[in-house]
Amino acid sequence: MTGANQQAEIDDLRLRLQEAEETIRAIRSGAVDAFVVEESHGARVYTLQTADRPYRLLVEEMQQGALTLGDDGTIAYCNRRFADLVGRPLERLMGVAFRDFIPLDARPFYESLLQQGRAGAGQGEAYVRKADGGSIPVFLTLNALPPECGMAVGVLVTDLTTQRHHEKLNAALEALKESDRRKNEFLAILAHELRNPLAPIRNAVHILRLTAGRGLTSPEDETIKSTYEMMERQVGQMVRLVDDLLDVSRVNRGTIELRKERVELTSSVRHAVEACGSLYKRMDHELTVTLPPQPVYLNADPTRLAQIVGNLLVNACKFTDKGGRISLTVTVGGVGNQESGVSAERATSSPTPDSRPPTPFAAIRLRDSGIGIAADQLPRIFDMFTQVDTTLERSVSGLGIGLTLVKSLVELHGGSIEAESPGPGGGSTFTVRLPLAGADAARAGLPAAPERGAVKPQGFGRRILVVDDNVDGAESLAMLLDFSGHETRTAHSGPEALGAAREFHPEVVFLDIGLPGMNGYEVAKHFRQEPGFNGIVLVALTGWGSAEDKQRSTEAGFDFHLTKPVEAGVMANVLARFSTLGTVGVPAAGNA
Repeated sequence: MTGANQQAEIDDLRLRLQEAEETIRAIRSGAVDAFVVEESHGARVYTLQTADRPYRLLVEEMQQGALTLGDDGTIAYCNRRFADLVGRPLERLMGVAFRDFIPLDARPFYESLLQQGRAGAGQGEAYVRKADGGSIPVFLTLNALPPECGMAVGVLVTDLTTQRHHEKLNAALEALKESDRRKNEFLAILAHELRNPLAPIRNAVHILRLTAGRGLTSPEDETIKSTYEMMERQVGQMVRLVDDLLDVSRVNRGTIELRKERVELTSSVRHAVEACGSLYKRMDHELTVTLPPQPVYLNADPTRLAQIVGNLLVNACKFTDKGGRISLTVTVGGVGNQESGVSAERATSSPTPDSRPPTPFAAIRLRDSGIGIAADQLPRIFDMFTQVDTTLERSVSGLGIGLTLVKSLVELHGGSIEAESPGPGGGSTFTVRLPLAGADAARAGLPAAPERGAVKPQGFGRRILVVDDNVDGAESLAMLLDFSGHETRTAHSGPEALGAAREFHPEVVFLDIGLPGMNGYEVAKHFRQEPGFNGIVLVALTGWGSAEDKQRSTEAGFDFHLTKPVEAGVMANVLARFSTLGTVGVPAAGNA
């Protein structure tokens, strides 16, 4: 061998060594893609560090698993993401059949996708098995690769775990919304069904009181008197429970409405105390009420304001043993000028960041000598269905929603409520703070409380038609109106009501909404369309009492909307709120 030949072999060996070193460097740096060029002196390896490297990095960094499969379905290449999905080392995946990662029951579907991929494209949802035996939902996209690349199919594997989790959460949320909707519907129907029988019972109680007052029963008969007083209390309690249930539901749905006006607070407090008079007197409680000498004006809903004070007073009466002490105090002040509270644990609620309503405010403080509140119960005293005392002695003390409702109504008025107690046996103190109606509110022309008018004297009555498919309800209301000096007729269906009206010519119609066949809205429209009924006053008398129900009554032509069971005084006020025949006092939306 000549020296020239030896030199040529040495040069060739050096070239091959250089190629091997370049390949090793390329492999170590991640640029493993290469191509081979056959030259005159042999094959030469060229790595694609510049042109293909960005694409390789893209495949390696993408959030989907990426694979290439050979003709037999085995893995020729996969990225790190797929290795992480199945929980196996990357080097142990090459040469493994992709079908091995598909659960047995899903393999026929996968084989179908693979055939589609070989023919052009296929895609669908499946599961892949992990090394630990679990499985994850994935979306497979298979595409045929060009023959010159040496591989049959490219596969993208998209993890659907997060999507499935979100779908389950959304499904659970929709189910919860549907359950809440059905619950609200049930409460509305329950209230309606309860109010229908309560109406004739309340009417009967009023009749008993009227007959006793007129000497139709013996005034000395204490049994009759105690009986109708007991019935009054129990019916009132039932009505409060029904109303509280519905009000809490409305607050939770954000559908409760405040009808604010310029209200004198001390007058509202007196009315609330009077309404609870039978309860605290029966419990033999000593009630002390301290009110400021000057008028205190709020921009508030008078009905809801009385409800706030009444619920707190009822709560104090129920959780104070017989013969206890209750004090109700109203003060006016501002931030930094508050009454000093008892030294006790406290729970507060406020819509403002500093836990106090704007300055100035009115404070309503109700303190009792009752059972008190334990420190661990105080933070959740305003939560729904919280029962401070679940002993048998007070097992019928209520549903645990009264304070929840009070808190919601106070906050709707822009105020705050605070509960304090030194512990069991130490009594409780509830303080409500509500913003005052300032001079700006007065100048804004807030409407004054509506004039209720005087009840007409006996003997100056109206012709009144009472329409209700509940016969007891219609007859008892007609009897009550008869006792008040009115002339009445009854009807129990829509067509019967129209017939009776054409014959009787009523001035006022108390009309139930839920009539069979022709409902009250349809009957009201007939009354408004027939010329012979011009000037008639229509009063909706129904168990449905939401804002939507009242709005629908207005649209149907009703002048007033009353929710069963109706107090006799409210009924009298309605009849007094139009001074001449056919003159309506307020629209139905006002809910007389």
